[in-house]
Amino acid sequence: MTVLSKLQLLNSTVTCKNISPAFFGIFGCIAIAKIYMKSFQNARKGLSLSETVGSGSAKKSAKASLNSEFFTKLKKLLKILIPGPLSTEVFYMILIGFVLLGRTIADVYMITNATSVEASIIDRSPALFAISVFKYFLNLPAISLINALLKFSLSELKLRFRENLTKHLYKKYLEGFTYYQVSNLDTRIQNPDQLLTQDVEKFCDGIVELYSNVSKPILDVFLYVFKLGRALGWGGPGILFGYLMASMIVLTKLRKPVRTTRNFENANLLILKIAKLTVEEQVLEGEYRYVNSRLIMNSEEIAFYQGNKPEEQALMGSFNNLVYHLRKTIMF
Repeated sequence: MTVLSKLQLLNSTVTCKNISPAFFGIFGCIAIAKIYMKSFQNARKGLSLSETVGSGSAKKSAKASLNSEFFTKLKKLLKILIPGPLSTEVFYMILIGFVLLGRTIADVYMITNATSVEASIIDRSPALFAISVFKYFLNLPAISLINALLKFSLSELKLRFRENLTKHLYKKYLEGFTYYQVSNLDTRIQNPDQLLTQDVEKFCDGIVELYSNVSKPILDVFLYVFKLGRALGWGGPGILFGYLMASMIVLTKLRKPVRTTRNFENANLLILKIAKLTVEEQVLEGEYRYVNSRLIMNSEEIAFYQGNKPEEQALMGSFNNLVYHLRKTIMF
């Protein structure tokens, strides 16, 4: 009788009205997945067609990969960005490390405080609730100071890196007739203005963000493992640390560029990853900026020959290529 009553209760609970949102959610996820796969396949076909058309005269582009050459180049750039071990840049890097450690400790404290608030509500203890809320508001200024100091140190380090790299590049660029040779005799660099301005800024921002994003998880993992080890023993945290290391290795393996053997008009299709998508985005941004600067520099000749329509076609063509690539990146 007990089993029968439970089945009757389950039958009365599971109705079409109750389960219809679940079916709608499942069908919606399937439809979105199909639309995504179709759009991504169309983007890959269009990309491979454009690469096949332009592969006759184009040189093989360099691929970004983590190898010895990459670390050698990065080491040379870091020597430019960081003049010496006692420089101001090293001080800000150490400051960022300490601030990130303080932020992690603050996060742990806020989690502990939130747990105390929940415990006071469950235990119906007004005194414990008042003390926990008071501690929460009491530590808000310190947490705000840590966040502001982190933002300041990151911004200052980005600016100093950009200042050092820009001075070095302009010193080389304006040495002798290098600026003339780059613009008129050497075709390897098509947009030196973008490389010296926008690309330098993005590179310095990326280096600092990489340092911050790598340091914070490492500090978090070691601090949490240390806290759990002291509270529960080192068996559980050791397993957790091993799981994190194994996950990192597997994810790194999965994110490597993959080549397929599928042929598209006698060309191998390359499944692009984030690194190559970013490189192509910067190239298209540079071409779009170059077309705009060319219009400004040659506006008198273009107006004399009434070449506004061809220039409009060139501008919109460059912009459409950029929009297509950005949309392909979003779909990826």
